[in-house]
Amino acid sequence: MADPELQDLLTIAQDAAALASAGLIAHRAEWAVVTGGAGREVKIDADVRAEALILEALTRRAPFPIISEERGRIAGAAGAFAWAVDPLDGSVNYLRGYPHCAVSIGLLRDGAPVLGIVDCFALRESFTGIVGEGAWLNGAPIRVSSVADPRAGILQTGVPARARTDPLSVAALGELINRWQKVRMIGSAATALAYVAAGRAEAYCESGSMIWDIAAGCALVKAAGGEVRIAGALD
Repeated sequence: MADPELQDLLTIAQDAAALASAGLIAHRAEWAVVTGGAGREVKIDADVRAEALILEALTRRAPFPIISEERGRIAGAAGAFAWAVDPLDGSVNYLRGYPHCAVSIGLLRDGAPVLGIVDCFALRESFTGIVGEGAWLNGAPIRVSSVADPRAGILQTGVPARARTDPLSVAALGELINRWQKVRMIGSAATALAYVAAGRAEAYCESGSMIWDIAAGCALVKAAGGEVRIAGALD
């Protein structure tokens, strides 16, 4: 049975994502400016600008606590729910004009992802889902792939800025890659998970991610009939 509360909250998340996506499209020439970073971490003005639009929209209509990439933890109404927000997942892709980037908004209930939107604005693809109710791409139902053998499947992975790149970690990644027929690294965890939800790839595995990177995408995968395993501290 559909949960009216979760449906309303998904609509709120969609509206907030739409505001951010519209700004990212309209102001790319102004917002695609590097403002800081260290090592492989890059911060651009668009991250902060998009986040401000999302946070204002969420706190006005559903003022739950928020875990966000730029602002960290933001207090909100006590209860089981919390938002997890990545205002621009794939910042360097956006900076360089590579289309795999997204606005990602997930909702956690007692720490578990229950709904999400991954809005791939450059490609005009909006992935939404509610766990237990279904997942959709631009309103049409999606489902995870039925391919069960990694030797016939596609793995989505990557090397985030926080990921370890010592020889042992790189070797472990190589062993993982060798189990799959094909591997894709697109530079956006949220988009990669959305593609798994849509059956475009069979799996996503990455180390060094944060909860705002994956909350919405994990909700999509579960909503589309897939399985999710999150290990370690993510925030």
